[in-house]
Amino acid sequence: MEKFKKVFYLLTAVLIFSACKNAPVPLAEPQKKPKKQIEARQEPSLSLVFDNIEAESPENLTLTFMLKVENPPSFSNNVKIESWRAEINGQAADSGFSLENTEPVAGENGFPLRLNMDITALAAKGLAPADDYEIKLITEIGFYPGGTNSSSPAEKMQVSGLAAFPGVREPVFSITAIAILQAELINTRFRVTLKIDNPNSFPVELSSFNYAFYGNGRFWADGTERNITQVPAKSSTEKNLFLMMNFIGMDRNLLDQIIALVDVNYRFTGKAQITTGIEYLPRFDTNVDLSGHSRVIENRNIQNRR
Repeated sequence: MEKFKKVFYLLTAVLIFSACKNAPVPLAEPQKKPKKQIEARQEPSLSLVFDNIEAESPENLTLTFMLKVENPPSFSNNVKIESWRAEINGQAADSGFSLENTEPVAGENGFPLRLNMDITALAAKGLAPADDYEIKLITEIGFYPGGTNSSSPAEKMQVSGLAAFPGVREPVFSITAIAILQAELINTRFRVTLKIDNPNSFPVELSSFNYAFYGNGRFWADGTERNITQVPAKSSTEKNLFLMMNFIGMDRNLLDQIIALVDVNYRFTGKAQITTGIEYLPRFDTNVDLSGHSRVIENRNIQNRR
C-alpha cells in the first residue's frame, strides 16, 4: 500500500510538470503610448459697439462701430466682413446704407466700421423716421488663421450693434408778406416776413443768414443777418427781414414801378446756418430758394425795426 501511494504521487507530479511545460506563456500587455495633450480650443469672442456719429448735413450721416475681437489674439489681424445688413427702427433697408473698410485694420480700441447713411434715399423708401433713429448693424465675420488671402476655410460668426440718436431735419422756410416801408428817390425800404417751421423735437436757432431778393425777374436787394431767432420744437416763428433797394445807376422808371406795385413775382435765395445743440450735428448750413407770387403791402408808417 505504501508503495502504491509513492507511485501515485510520482505520477501526479509528472502530469503537473508536463502541463506546466506545455501551457502557453501569457504575452505581456503592450505599453500604451501616452495620450497627446489636446489644447483647449478658444472660440473668438466678438462685440460690435456704437462709438460715434459724424454729419456733414442732416441728410448725410456716418456711424462708427467698433468691432472688438478677443480670444484668440492670433485672429486679430485676419478678420474680414463676409456680409452685412442694416435695419432702421426695426425695418430692413436694402438701400440708403454703405459700409466702409470690409477688411478692417486693427486699432487700439478694435476695428472701426463706418456705416454711411443717406437720409434722402431712406426717405424715398419711406424708412426715415420723424424723430429718433435706431440703427442696427448686423455683420457676419470671417476669421482666417492663415490670412484673408489664404485658401484655408474661414470660421464665421455673426455679431450686431445698435446705435440710437435723435434725427435732425432742416427747417422749412416760406414768405408770408412783402411790404414797402418807405420809397425815396435813391432808396426804397422793404420788409420781407419770413416764416420758419421747425419739424424737430428740439429747438433750433437760425444763427446767421445771407440772402438776396429778386422782384419780377430783377435783383432788388440783399443782406446778412446774425443771431436771427430761435424756433421752438415742433413749432414755427416769423422773422422780419429789412432790405434796402438802391436806385443809383437804375432807371427812374423802375422806382415808379415799385412805388406803384400791387403784387410781385419774387424769388428769395440764401444760405442759413442752423444751430441745433445736438452733439453730433451742432450746426449746419441749409440753402433757401423760394419763388412765388405775393401782394405788396404799402405801409410807409412802419418804422425800420426788428
